[in-house]
Amino acid sequence: MSRPRIPAFDHLRGYFLALIIVTHLYLMPNLVEVVTGRGALPASAAEGFCAISGIITGYVFLPRVHRMGVRPVAVKLLRRAGLVYLGAVTLVLIRLMFAARNGEPVEVGTIVDALLLRQAGSVAPDFLAMYAVLVLLSPLVLWAARYRREWIPIGITAGTWIAAQSLPELDDAWLMRLSWSFVFVVGIAIGCRWPELRSLVHRVPRRTRRALGVVLVVVFVVTALAAEFLIFWNHHVLVAATDAPPSSVIDALRAIEGRFLAEWAWFGPLQEKASLGPARLVIGTLWFAALFLIFRAVGPTLDRALGGLLSTFGRNSLATYVTHRLVIELVIAPTVWARIAERDSLLLNTAAVVATEIVVLVCVRAWIAVRGAWRRRRASTDTTSASTTAAGSGEELRPTPVVA
Repeated sequence: MSRPRIPAFDHLRGYFLALIIVTHLYLMPNLVEVVTGRGALPASAAEGFCAISGIITGYVFLPRVHRMGVRPVAVKLLRRAGLVYLGAVTLVLIRLMFAARNGEPVEVGTIVDALLLRQAGSVAPDFLAMYAVLVLLSPLVLWAARYRREWIPIGITAGTWIAAQSLPELDDAWLMRLSWSFVFVVGIAIGCRWPELRSLVHRVPRRTRRALGVVLVVVFVVTALAAEFLIFWNHHVLVAATDAPPSSVIDALRAIEGRFLAEWAWFGPLQEKASLGPARLVIGTLWFAALFLIFRAVGPTLDRALGGLLSTFGRNSLATYVTHRLVIELVIAPTVWARIAERDSLLLNTAAVVATEIVVLVCVRAWIAVRGAWRRRRASTDTTSASTTAAGSGEELRPTPVVA
């Protein structure tokens, strides 16, 4: 039996993708970065996207595993992993094309590295490279969950996460594969057991649940604002003050900066995405839970206010990610960056960010329309072919009963 769609999942994934687009534009300062924190907060939208994608995978596909078996589901997920892989390779090859235009040598070995999802010259693997591997391994997690043994892949990926904490000499790509797989697998397990977890939560008295929810949201808001203050204090005041003429105010700011760097060095590790340290993992979990509560309450309203952006992005995550990368690499980078990036204009940067979100939204909806038309045409062709065959054999076509 299939499970009902949970709009909060789609809205939350769409929200994370919208933030990822802002971060990847690198047009700063802009008004939207108050939410994104320039990707330097103790938890990022990329980690949230990884977690919610795992949850949706478990939530959607475990019932199919019970109904159809592991093999058909595995085939579908392997096809999706192939699409993600093609997206990752395409994006890297585009960057290699620009690198070649700038005089960087691109040899056969560089192309092979790109195809193997490794560092290709100066071009690092895209986030999709790691995500392709996670989707590729997801059927194994679903197979274990079918027999209520998801603790096995959770234990294995917990071991890889521990290895990532113990091997700081690895590059970021390998650290992310080792540590972020734990987040994705735990997400699949949560999605698989979502109805049971929901039932367990509802055993708690309603007043207690509300109080805990309010506390969680308040903790999220306070800690996120505190982290934003630290980041923007450094970026907008202290860094800007380095080129200012000497004065008592500037000297005081530099003294504060020196004290901050000396006594608040604990904040640096919280910004390390690749290894996903224990503190970052805890903060990310708390923030994710708070955001889910927020989007469960206001997600539909916010989605309508944004013209359906959240639901469109959330339900078409792969198309959205590839589209935003293509728009940035092929359109924004050669034009907008060259014209306004150096002007350091808050309004121009914000306008470019908003325009990019709109362009990506329009492109994704156009893709949805084209895909829908192609599927309808194919279905019509198949129906016509079946009618012709039945007519030729003298058989009468009868409607297939719909099972609720």
